[in-house]
Amino acid sequence: MSLAKAESRGFRFTRVRSIAWREFKHTVFTKGFIIGALAFPFLMFGAIGLMPLLLSDKPVPVTGTLVVADADGTIAAAMKAAFEEYRHPRAPKEPAATPTRGPLEEFDPDAPDPSLFSTEVDVEVRRVTLDSDHDSTRADVRDGVLLGFIEIPAALLERSPSEDLDISVLVPTSSPAKTTALLSRTAREATVVARVERHGEDLAAARALVHLPGTSTARMSETGVAAPENTQMRFLIPGGFMFLMWIAAFTSANQLLTTTIEEKSSKVIEVLLSAVSPLELLVGKIVGQSLVSMVMLSTYGAAGLSGLAFLAMLDLVPLSTILLFLVWFALGYLMVAAVMTAVGSAVSDLREAQSLVQPAMIVLMVPLILWLPISENPTGWLATAMSFVPACGPFVMVLRTTGAVEPIPAWQIPVTLLVNTAATIGLVWMAARIFRVGVLMQGKPPTPRELLRWARTR
Repeated sequence: MSLAKAESRGFRFTRVRSIAWREFKHTVFTKGFIIGALAFPFLMFGAIGLMPLLLSDKPVPVTGTLVVADADGTIAAAMKAAFEEYRHPRAPKEPAATPTRGPLEEFDPDAPDPSLFSTEVDVEVRRVTLDSDHDSTRADVRDGVLLGFIEIPAALLERSPSEDLDISVLVPTSSPAKTTALLSRTAREATVVARVERHGEDLAAARALVHLPGTSTARMSETGVAAPENTQMRFLIPGGFMFLMWIAAFTSANQLLTTTIEEKSSKVIEVLLSAVSPLELLVGKIVGQSLVSMVMLSTYGAAGLSGLAFLAMLDLVPLSTILLFLVWFALGYLMVAAVMTAVGSAVSDLREAQSLVQPAMIVLMVPLILWLPISENPTGWLATAMSFVPACGPFVMVLRTTGAVEPIPAWQIPVTLLVNTAATIGLVWMAARIFRVGVLMQGKPPTPRELLRWARTR
């Protein structure tokens, strides 16, 4: 049956359904898809469950000789006492209200917790003067003979030391990151201890004054229940939604590109066009791959929502947000699918497709690049402007509407929906025109200008 006869029979949804089922079956019912798309969430949760066991091994012991150069030996003495307590920690007389951070406590709360090294530290501190020759010491550090070499300027012991002065810590190239962090932290805290004692201040009182109290933040949900707040997860939720949408859309759209090129190269598409019209084939392929995307969304989305429920943060993703996310996903998927299908119908080789797909990919990568600034300021001019850019708009709006940080103006949601819906209809219409012309074309791949000319043909 010729192409003209197939087109003359009109558009029939039964033929579209057959094409869609064919696309869905040939994509989902394969080992690659099952392992890559369905088994991955279960493997991820399994790895998270095994993570405590993998991290339960004892840290590498920190042993060796550390050379400390200071003004009067007080800092070296404080460091020696600190390492001695790491090696033989004293049992507390009574349970502490908050966990301690080692013998020198909380002068640097952002540093790694040195208590991780308890019972694993055996460091010998050797003190030298600041004005002695340190060339041989540096050579021993370079050769790995010494654990490290620390120089502490005498001015750091003054009551008001200059902020420009730094402690010099020299370690071998093979020094582990945790060991370097331990040496640096211990040197900083020992300097503070020596400075306070040198000026006759009460160290315990000073510690009590500068102690940072902890905070317990709760979030009042709509049901009136106070749930623990997790600012990190709250910040990652918009990115999680956007990445989920991006992966699901591009996985299926890329499948459309490859299958269209393969069917065109193997002449299978000519057989299909003898039974269905180009529009029916295009719609069937897009609908079939959209069902594949829904499978991926269901799998990964259920895993993500289960994680939020485990963290008592499910109230941050109300049903209205999920429904709106599905609308944005439908628009984003149709835009990407239209571009990929049009390009796939116009070329006969994947290498030829790269030059045509690359400009569209650059535009579609913008939401990934601007994820952080848009999430931090969802009502700013950048986020607002990008919401109206075709192809980018749906992904940007997912970031803005799932942020749950600052509500966006109510008028922007319906307006951006209208703009992006119109852009989606336009891209699908252009893809249908290009698909009708290019699906049976052979030879040299078209230029972007020729694709636009195909889109204008009747």
